[in-house]
Amino acid sequence: MHLAAARAALSGATVVSAMLLAALPATASVASAATTRAAATQVGIDRGVLLTKADQPPVSESYGDPWVDPYAEPDVAGPSCWQYGRGTGAIAGISARFSTPTWFHSYNDVWVFSSPDDAAAFERQWRADLATCVDRNPPAETGTAVYDITKVGEADGVDVLRVTSAANPYSTVLQHFWVAVVRQGRAVYAVQLLDYRHGDPQLMPFDGTIAKIKAKLAAYYP
Repeated sequence: MHLAAARAALSGATVVSAMLLAALPATASVASAATTRAAATQVGIDRGVLLTKADQPPVSESYGDPWVDPYAEPDVAGPSCWQYGRGTGAIAGISARFSTPTWFHSYNDVWVFSSPDDAAAFERQWRADLATCVDRNPPAETGTAVYDITKVGEADGVDVLRVTSAANPYSTVLQHFWVAVVRQGRAVYAVQLLDYRHGDPQLMPFDGTIAKIKAKLAAYYP
């Protein structure tokens, strides 16, 4: 579960350290190629399509300003449980993280496609990946273990999922992703709220957030 594993950091410093460690075996040319590819797939993306911090799912803390990921890979990475490395078909994309002081990170990802049919195919593949996600991500020495995926609600016709996982090898410290994926027109927008509070989580309200997403996609990528 590449996406969840990469997003299991409690602070920006941890994220940077993980990126540096992951890059150690790579040559300069490989790193340069990856950066070029990521930049190419973000050409033409209008940052105005991103929700504001006020539009994120309401939590018990205040969100800071977003950090836009310069290493985003919309061509090979999808929502939680996507089989990382397989082509998405996206022609552009953007990823931003809205964080609170302690417990929450809200990841906002947008994929833009050539046509609504391509966007629909991406969503279908992601839903197929959900069915095998637990089996593909057992507890291990590295990566992320996925224990459960449950539909916990629906907002404006969009499923809200809870993905229960843990960063290996600390497989007893659970984390929860609240996931809502909205497809409209030729774009897909995912909000994946990482909840670090340990214990039985309370459902996060997504109604207002999903309505805002639909309005954004209608305005920017009909």
